[in-house]
Amino acid sequence: MASALPLRAALVRGALITAANWPIVLIEFTIESLYKLALAVPIVGGAFMVAVLLDADVRALFEEGLRSAGEKVAGSLQSAPIALGSFLVAVAVVAVGGAIVLYVVKVGTLAMLVKADRVSGEVQRSPISLASVRRAAVSDMAGVVAAARRHGRRATALALWLSVTYGVIGASYIAALGLALRVAESTAWSPAWPLIVLISTSTGVVAVAVVNLAFDLLRVIVVTDDCEVRPALTRLRRFVVQDARQVLGIFGVVFAFQLLATAASVMMTAGLTFVAWVPIAGLISAPLRAAAWLIQGLLFQYVALAAVSAYQTQYRRFAAPAAPAELVREHA
Repeated sequence: MASALPLRAALVRGALITAANWPIVLIEFTIESLYKLALAVPIVGGAFMVAVLLDADVRALFEEGLRSAGEKVAGSLQSAPIALGSFLVAVAVVAVGGAIVLYVVKVGTLAMLVKADRVSGEVQRSPISLASVRRAAVSDMAGVVAAARRHGRRATALALWLSVTYGVIGASYIAALGLALRVAESTAWSPAWPLIVLISTSTGVVAVAVVNLAFDLLRVIVVTDDCEVRPALTRLRRFVVQDARQVLGIFGVVFAFQLLATAASVMMTAGLTFVAWVPIAGLISAPLRAAAWLIQGLLFQYVALAAVSAYQTQYRRFAAPAAPAELVREHA
């Protein structure tokens, strides 16, 4: 096994390779925005259905955002099981189908990062030069499309498994909340229901974070080694166990940065909301909100791709000495 890069060097390398291939940041931002827009279609349709069936105010359903609107629609339709079932099926079809398209594109963009990592040399070493960064710029639409076609079937399998896992986590969380409500109705155990909600929510958040990390690492292994999902699972276990310090280090730094960026975004949104109430300044609040949304989306995409690139370079160094015979046995 080749020696892993120090944590700082791996993060710098991931950031530089991603910056050199900045078009893939735009590609992923666009495809994720389209995915969220597609998810909004059945939710908006469900909101109008609630408005017709229950004489509700459509604007009130969307006051707290799209996710809250979906929860309100599902709750309002509990008394109409056929309508509720149709709404949930519509959301599930769009969510799973959109996820497949989304992750097929993502393996195409990831393939560009893998290619850049192989040809960029020691780009992270000081002094960092513009010429060394340009050497890592290998992304192009033809390459993204070709890689998406090559790995499309594997990406589809990963997207389906990810959707099933999210479904299990969501169902478990709903079941835990139902248990909390039943406990709250009991006089003897009613003080314990906030603790159940806290534990369930914390467990759900941790489970989603672990699943997302495992999915990112599986994508890296599938594309880097050009292998199927089953051998990738074996290699994932070996990589996480033997190189856990590097994986958790990258995850921790990126998570902390995203947490700070999210807090800054919330503060910025709150400030813009306050500005919107000022008569004259309120006229420019809409373009400011749009600009803030665009900057935030691009920044988060860049950070996520830089983290994936850092994982990838560490995995390549981990798996570099793998013997061909061993790879053949894993494919068998």
